[in-house]
Amino acid sequence: MLLSCVVGAALLMVAPAAQGGLGDDGPRRAAPRATAAPGTHAHEAPADDPDSGVELLDTPAPGWTFTRWIGPPLSLAGLRGKVVLLRWWTEDCHYCATTLPELEALRRRHADQGLVVIGVFHPKPPHEVSDRHILAVARKLGFAGPIAVDREWTTLDRYWLAGHPERNWTSVSFLIDRDGVIRWVHGGGEYHPSDDPRHARCALQYHDLEQTLATVLAERPGTSAAP
Repeated sequence: MLLSCVVGAALLMVAPAAQGGLGDDGPRRAAPRATAAPGTHAHEAPADDPDSGVELLDTPAPGWTFTRWIGPPLSLAGLRGKVVLLRWWTEDCHYCATTLPELEALRRRHADQGLVVIGVFHPKPPHEVSDRHILAVARKLGFAGPIAVDREWTTLDRYWLAGHPERNWTSVSFLIDRDGVIRWVHGGGEYHPSDDPRHARCALQYHDLEQTLATVLAERPGTSAAP
């Protein structure tokens, strides 16, 4: 049985030797996430939700140091003036499989407005995976955008995990505006359009992304209010 959008499956899975004996399917913490009330934005989740990422909103996005790129490398500095959506994903993740096709649709729809969607592959547990295999999985999931490989989770740590042992997820997303400022955070799991009541939170979070994306795409560089 699939879990709902409230709980999700992209929980933090760690190597047995590195994290106290948990196997590949062992989450760091298995408590359900707090949910946003109906009619509120996803980033308005309770402040005590460790996966809300609300404290990162309107802060400068950290630079990234991925293991490698499959294709031409991209840098945050080089993408200044573009709107960037980062999504960490991996294989055998139902929640990545339901979200990546929607991100591909957004990528195609808004590319001429300056949107760049980057899929960041992070193997669980950290280990080497061939570019050929990663590309095959991405294509199977319906994603054709740029792909970075974060083999040791170095950039994932910098963006999300470092100093936050309470966080549950690794399939996180960040929307970065034309000035390099984080404007939307999704703390892991899935988000996509749906009329299924069981996926009401997924739809709410996707709608929140669409609204924020429309705002950010309409802004000109140099208008961000962040320091």
